[in-house]
Amino acid sequence: MPSPFSARWCLVAPGLVVALAACGDAGPGPTAEPTATVASDLFANDQTAYDYFLGKGLTNFQAAGIVGNLDQESGVDPSSVQQGGPGRGIAQWSVGGRWDTDANDNVLAYASQQGQSSTSLTLQLDFIWYELTTFSGYGLAALKASTNVTDATVAFETDFEGCGTCDQSTRISYAEGVLSAYGASEYAAEFVSQSFPLATTTMMMTEGDVVPSYIELKNTGTKTWDSNTRIGTTQPRDRVSTFADSTWVADSRPAAVKGTVAPGATYKFTFDLAATKAGTYDEFFGVVEDGVAWFSDPGQGGPPDNDLEVKIVVAAAKTSPDAGKDDDAGSKDAGAHEGDAGEPNEDGGATGSPAPGDDAGVASEGTDAGDGGPGSGTSSSGSSGGGCSVGAAPGLAPDWNCSIGLLLATGVVVRGRRRR
Repeated sequence: MPSPFSARWCLVAPGLVVALAACGDAGPGPTAEPTATVASDLFANDQTAYDYFLGKGLTNFQAAGIVGNLDQESGVDPSSVQQGGPGRGIAQWSVGGRWDTDANDNVLAYASQQGQSSTSLTLQLDFIWYELTTFSGYGLAALKASTNVTDATVAFETDFEGCGTCDQSTRISYAEGVLSAYGASEYAAEFVSQSFPLATTTMMMTEGDVVPSYIELKNTGTKTWDSNTRIGTTQPRDRVSTFADSTWVADSRPAAVKGTVAPGATYKFTFDLAATKAGTYDEFFGVVEDGVAWFSDPGQGGPPDNDLEVKIVVAAAKTSPDAGKDDDAGSKDAGAHEGDAGEPNEDGGATGSPAPGDDAGVASEGTDAGDGGPGSGTSSSGSSGGGCSVGAAPGLAPDWNCSIGLLLATGVVVRGRRRR
């Protein structure tokens, strides 16, 4: 919305910008524009507006960001009227639009519904909250996603105000003044860095992986951090994390301060992320002073519970392929046949050769045909005991040699019977 201050700033010294009544022609009354002696000066309704938005669950710097914009728009004066323009009220809603005509979105209709005056400060603060929570285009999500007073001020300016001449640096200066005056939180932290990817990038892990990690934060509160200052799981708070391991303080507390951290100093919270189960995870963290407050509680300085985040995909661990072992270990017929010890030839014949006057009284020496042992031929198939011998053993016709090979291969033993 157009700013009523755009023509009221005078340079009185290099680097110093002040607003003086003499720089404009405003006078007392509803059309008068509020003035300030320096850009960081406060207006009468600043604290009321700040406390209102803080009570809605915004952080101190987010509430200050809104008020900094309202300071620039109207000095948080609900009776403000833009000189020569359509702006009305604390947010300078436009006549012919959000002040009086936009369907389901104008101050006058809302005031009529609520039974209140359109120039009531409370009514106008309520209407801002109504617009923020009813129409996504007014940027409540972006405001809540901000992590510092500058970003909060710019988010509200961009999505809610849609100003022409924004004078952004002055809005930020006002917001910083409000935050300094009313929003000095005991517990507040500002993001510095983290070891894992930002949430816009997915972190890939495999079951069994352990990744040393850290989150570095700056103490922007008034209290010194101690061993009770910890990173805690959020969404929901105190959620048991599947990535916890022995480096964590507890399964919902990745890390705690060792020693102390004074206001203005930074600290690196270190812990491991241990992948124990395949799946897709969205891990959220916040900061907590255990036993006192979460840094995202109303009146504290953040960060919000959904600000510190890591997206992780854990792949299942790869299993080793089966070695292919079986009980036989792929062994060949060793040639030892159960129940046949290969009785020595009783007629004194050579082992493996039939004795005169004997049937096929052959003793197995533990070597199948084709194994290359004494008295055996060469297997035509190249496999142990798997084929007939090409050559004949001494004293045996080829047909006998083949038959013996087949019998041995199938584990069949023919015992010789002595003639009577």
